[in-house]
Amino acid sequence: ALATLLDGFGVTLSLSEGDGQVQPLVQGMLPVTAARSPRMASLSLADGRRLVVSGRDSRAAPASGHAGLNGHGAAVSHVTERRAGAEAADMRFRLLAEHSIDLIVAVDADLAIRYASPATTTLLGCQPADLHGHTLAELLAHEDRAAFIARHFTRAAQRGNGPDLFRVLRRDGSTMWVEARVAVLPPGNGLGDYLVTLRDADQRKRAEESLGRMNAELSTLASTDALTSLPNRRQFDSTLHKEWYRALRDATPLGLLMIDVDRFKPLNDRFGHQVGDAFLALVGRVIQDNVRRAGDMAARYGGEEFAVVLPGTAASGALEIAEVIRRAVAAADTRGIVPGGYPLSVSIGVAASVALAGGGSASLVHAAD
Repeated sequence: ALATLLDGFGVTLSLSEGDGQVQPLVQGMLPVTAARSPRMASLSLADGRRLVVSGRDSRAAPASGHAGLNGHGAAVSHVTERRAGAEAADMRFRLLAEHSIDLIVAVDADLAIRYASPATTTLLGCQPADLHGHTLAELLAHEDRAAFIARHFTRAAQRGNGPDLFRVLRRDGSTMWVEARVAVLPPGNGLGDYLVTLRDADQRKRAEESLGRMNAELSTLASTDALTSLPNRRQFDSTLHKEWYRALRDATPLGLLMIDVDRFKPLNDRFGHQVGDAFLALVGRVIQDNVRRAGDMAARYGGEEFAVVLPGTAASGALEIAEVIRRAVAAADTRGIVPGGYPLSVSIGVAASVALAGGGSASLVHAAD
């Protein structure tokens, strides 16, 4: 057991019989047979045998799967084997890196590039040798550099398990989205302090952006009236509900206008539904143009009915806005819709109240209607 333990520290332990025959104490190792090793000690035992302790010499090579003997008879260490193993590992890394479609970059603590794989050509449009003397930060788009360095290379760095998306600069000046992974390398690895893997994610990012735009458009379509481009009934109900509870929380008034186009059925019967739609679109534009505060919202309630939500507005203020809208509709120029024009007018119901607990926005709609 002692011999096995010492072997792990590079020390050979063996016994020598009185007739000089050596007895190995560690399976698979040849013992020391000569007393000329510079790191050897021996002890004579009571039964005539000698206990020999020696440091293994690194200058000799192993033979036939066992540790060999050098010219001084000392056991050979595993230094040569470890060196061969390191060289094999380095060769495997380079084979993997040089045939990977990902760009693999090894950098020092100051982000100076020590190694770049051949994927530099396809990803950045330049040769790996062109990156020598540059830093990793120089590969990134200017607006992404600070975030990338803070994410991975500061003391407070919070590296996630998944990749991060950043933009890199190509040689032609264009940018490309990449997935970036950063791993800390162990000391003395011969490559650097960090290993950074960059994978082309440009197509994926463009697809995500396109999908985001489509989702936003669908969301807008779901809440917008197609004829007037005003918020539809669904959006009106949602906004009124939200503003009611905000008024309840802040103890502020909430105003509401319900607007009907007068005598719309005779207009529709006379000119047809397409012209009627044009009149409705005109009324919607006039209402929107006269509802200018950021929190106010004009919506198409349904048919020839419109509604305006007025947060923070008492009855007097709501009446003033209603009168402005009524006059603007009456003054609207309709000659672009029908020759000679056609007079338009609206009737407006006005309600305003301070929200009370136990009530609801439906009571405000009922009052204005």
